[in-house]
Amino acid sequence: MKNTAIITTLVLFSFGSSQSMKPSERLISRLPQEVRALFNQHPISWRQSQNHPVTESSRDEEDLYGEWKHEDDNTALWVTSGTDQTIPNPSQTQGQEPADGAINIDGPIPGSMNYMMATSGMYGYDMLFVILSNNSLEENDDYYYYEENPIPEGAILPAYMLEYMSFPAYGQAEGEFIIVDTVDGDFVEYYYEFGNIDDQLLVDSTSLRINITNLTLTNDNGDSTYVLSGTLVPGTIDIEAGVPTAVSSPMFEEDFGPVSGDESMTWQLHENGTGLEIISGEDYYDSWSDTTELEWSANDDSMTLVFSYWDDYYYEEVSDTVNAAYGVENDTLSINATMDPCEMMGVDYYYYGDCYEMLSMMLGVEDIQDIVMEFDMTMSYAGELAVLENGIVPETVHLYSNYPNPFNPVTAIRFDVVETQHATSLQIFDITGRVVETLVNEKLEPGQHEIQWDASQYASGVYFLRMNAVSFTKTQKMILLK
Repeated sequence: MKNTAIITTLVLFSFGSSQSMKPSERLISRLPQEVRALFNQHPISWRQSQNHPVTESSRDEEDLYGEWKHEDDNTALWVTSGTDQTIPNPSQTQGQEPADGAINIDGPIPGSMNYMMATSGMYGYDMLFVILSNNSLEENDDYYYYEENPIPEGAILPAYMLEYMSFPAYGQAEGEFIIVDTVDGDFVEYYYEFGNIDDQLLVDSTSLRINITNLTLTNDNGDSTYVLSGTLVPGTIDIEAGVPTAVSSPMFEEDFGPVSGDESMTWQLHENGTGLEIISGEDYYDSWSDTTELEWSANDDSMTLVFSYWDDYYYEEVSDTVNAAYGVENDTLSINATMDPCEMMGVDYYYYGDCYEMLSMMLGVEDIQDIVMEFDMTMSYAGELAVLENGIVPETVHLYSNYPNPFNPVTAIRFDVVETQHATSLQIFDITGRVVETLVNEKLEPGQHEIQWDASQYASGVYFLRMNAVSFTKTQKMILLK
């Protein structure tokens, strides 16, 4: 039971929606292999559940034709308990909002920390996990690894981060303290590792009050020393038995929707019930765009969207269905749905314990009877989609995932062409990179095209389909199973 308690707690850090709740890679590397694997669980998505409409409004399918651009989305978690109770505010115990008090930092770069994340004494077991910072753990995720992730805009500098894990069952107790600052316009990182500090860092398992007493940290050269002392106390929330209460949690809020950060998303909804979801963004090196096929329908009750895509985690073609209420007013599309978090997480996420029991540990709420998540999204109308007699004129070149995949021995390949000035080519390569067949190499009319590949003469294995058209090139994997 003790090991299960630890593993269950670690699973809670692996939902994928809030990296700020995860230990650093250095600390994770110290854990046993079976525990490290749990930090790489597939992240949950708002598209993983059969959602249920919650908002009444007038609806007309024709109002949805065209292109829509994502503007905003919000998520709220409602918890119903069978017991009156007062709990530490999860927004403060998980680093979304500052707690009361401060951990003071005395040293060459003095300061203080007032954001916290803490778990202690799960199931009465002697374990401890703490993150402290002077920046929101939700918004400024992993900001101290500035070489891999640039300092977020608006982060407070100097930026401080203390992280500590104590798992006596695995003989582990260690942490790190990091300061990021600027010197002559360049970022500089000061790094301090330390061992067991259980006597100097105390966390009350009920109130999650954190107290640090004269924690002295010195760098390897011995020429820089910091002393940390102080107290952080999260506020509280009253929960009335049988009454749904909104409880904040970054595991279902930060980046939970279809886009995050500086990403943009559009839906192209065609009159024939087909469409595309296009998500674009920029990273440190390049800009990118990811297109997913969808099918959609709507009536006077709700809209249904079916997204089909290749899942890189499970290496298979999957489909997610979303049923949600919708309303269109003044070129604004509002989408509303309620979701079951436990259904969305699935068996992979709570294999080591009951779902309500796990969420009770994360949220600090006892005797959970029901949990409901409300998801709201708004999109703005971006324009009509041109229509020809034979269908939709694509706005971009696109290669869809072949279907079925895996296949035996025939698979259908669908692609979009936008102009006739250049030839479009589709070629099949084997795993050695040799071209085994050219399916298309000619100028095609604008529109959507489909071709079948009969691989009956080829051996089972992995093949690659590559499309070249104008400045567009894409390669995707196909699996032939006989």
